[in-house]
Amino acid sequence: MPSIDFRELRRRVLISDVLGVLGFEPTKRRGHRLRGSCPIHELGSAGTRTFSVDLDKNCFQCFGCGRSGNQLDLWAFTQRLPLHSAAVDLCDRLGIEVPCRP
Repeated sequence: MPSIDFRELRRRVLISDVLGVLGFEPTKRRGHRLRGSCPIHELGSAGTRTFSVDLDKNCFQCFGCGRSGNQLDLWAFTQRLPLHSAAVDLCDRLGIEVPCRP
């Protein structure tokens, strides 16, 4: 199994890319911050705002399920995959090559 360059992958893939693949629709937007229903635990009504995203920092936090992290963590949590498998899957869905360490 090749070693993934996670730093390079986080540079190439933005959290907005992950949100787009997930079909996330924010219920509130303020500048570079989004709020909405959590795509990880998928509880609550469509109008809930427990899930917070900072587009500039490529990070998220859910005040409902307590999960937080970066764009790769978000994909791993929503797909219920280990990080390595999630990174490969995300690259495949986005049509980009998986960056590997030399």
